[in-house]
Amino acid sequence: MLQGAIIGCGNIALRGHLPAFRCDADLAARARIVAVVDMAAPGPEHADLLQGARFYRDLAACRRAEQLDFVDICAPPNTHAEAICAGAAAGLHVLCEKPLAERNAATAPIGRAVRDAGIVFVPCHQYKYAPLWSAIERCIVGGELGRVTVARFEVLRTQADPGTAKWNPAWRTSKELGGGGILTDTGAHYFYLARWMFGMPRQVTAVLRTLKHAAYGVEDTAAVTLEYENCIVQLGLTWAANGRGNSASVAGTEGSLEYDGTHLVLANAAGSREIPIGDVSDKSQYVAWYAALGREFVRRVEARDVKYDLLEEAEAVMRLLEVTYQAGAEHRTLDV
Repeated sequence: MLQGAIIGCGNIALRGHLPAFRCDADLAARARIVAVVDMAAPGPEHADLLQGARFYRDLAACRRAEQLDFVDICAPPNTHAEAICAGAAAGLHVLCEKPLAERNAATAPIGRAVRDAGIVFVPCHQYKYAPLWSAIERCIVGGELGRVTVARFEVLRTQADPGTAKWNPAWRTSKELGGGGILTDTGAHYFYLARWMFGMPRQVTAVLRTLKHAAYGVEDTAAVTLEYENCIVQLGLTWAANGRGNSASVAGTEGSLEYDGTHLVLANAAGSREIPIGDVSDKSQYVAWYAALGREFVRRVEARDVKYDLLEEAEAVMRLLEVTYQAGAEHRTLDV
């Protein structure tokens, strides 16, 4: 059985990663978290979830005491480069939260460390395992829409998700710690989804504003247009709404998909049919997505399937974030 350490035991670890490793039968039979590395020890209320995982204040001490195969990095983006490079230098496989780092300049050293070490690297691009996005991707790849011409994705939230009270609840709204606002925190997911479904865009235009949360040091709203040769993808992301929800639409030359938050409907020459999909804004679904991601990570480690497709995907997200922030700052369309 593979043994791993969680680095950063905040909300995403406690509500996503650890439940996936503990509660998914297949994953639990193949890998377990034996250690937690953090600045603050987890509380006793998490004892059942941790199941005896030992606590360490730094990775070096953890490595000296534990026989590890991998690390699962759940700390904020500004810690990723150091943690990934340290894991790689120790020959540990790496599962890491998105985005790859808080700034694109850190991408190249991370890439070199992973490739030089020959380790398995999997970023937490778990939306690809969500029923909604996998269904949309299947319809696109299966040709049920013809050639896609326009896609729109909207995310409504009332605020940034808070971080753990034991450290810094507002880290997501710190450019230094998180790299940006909603574009970095949520837009990163939609950038890898767009690349997965449509490829890399040619140009980017963006409007980035703080419309509600004046105390945030980052944007709370982003309107982004990704331009392809024969397709336009638009993203609307906000922490300035009065409720929580998601919607999506994809139109092609021979059909369309519409998702209103609870129903996904495919319409083409064969007629109209609903594809059963739950509410993707419901966080209770997230554990299943993380479990599917974890199984792919473990499969690659067990098979020594060292390839860099997902590292390249994470690097592409960082490039898109950099260009989009620049496009927003300069109020113009930029080439990717």
